[in-house]
Amino acid sequence: KKMKKDNIVLLSHIYASDTPSYGNRDMVKISSNSSINAGETANSSTWVFTNNHIGTHIDVPYHFDENGKKVTDYEAKNWVFTDVGLVDIPCTKATLISEKEIEKFNLSADIEILLIRTGFESFRGIDRYWNDNPGLSSSLPRYLRTHFPKLRCVGFDFISITSWKHRAEGRKSHKAFLSPAKDQKPILAIEDMSLKRASSKIDWLVVSPLLVENSNGAPVTVIANQK
Repeated sequence: KKMKKDNIVLLSHIYASDTPSYGNRDMVKISSNSSINAGETANSSTWVFTNNHIGTHIDVPYHFDENGKKVTDYEAKNWVFTDVGLVDIPCTKATLISEKEIEKFNLSADIEILLIRTGFESFRGIDRYWNDNPGLSSSLPRYLRTHFPKLRCVGFDFISITSWKHRAEGRKSHKAFLSPAKDQKPILAIEDMSLKRASSKIDWLVVSPLLVENSNGAPVTVIANQK
């Protein structure tokens, strides 16, 4: 089956020195290590991430569960999604998104990943992006597991599952998604996505994490093929 390459889009932000971080506590530092213009053989760079949970990245169970799966515990096939759901829930402040918002949409029960587009990424260049961000309620994972049994991941265009204005609820939400009761499977989370180019009809989606030992989360590049 031929792939229409014009329909492939990136759903990740580019890492830069001004990449925002949760709580405005971390940063990405990018500097030159060697330079052709300086008479050296090649261009190379030094990249420093003061936290691995910055930029477009994925949270896995080990982030909130000492015995939970790490990024490198997942097989390659886990990062490919062929049934994608997308919902538009406009947010301009620290709203907690719950099942009440999701149940309004006619989503397929077979979706493997749910993308939540709020439009909040339009504030990504200012402090509002991290200090007044929406979040996901701790009751949402139970609803998602009940209605979408194949769901393995959620992704969204704001900085964290945790709203900075609702941090206690955010900790509960992280645990409810990533380290639920033993009889329930984790739902991974891709934070700080770029969804402004996403279509409501996505044929497939690939998440490509940076593979580092003992990872509780990792930067990801997300590529989608739109119908």
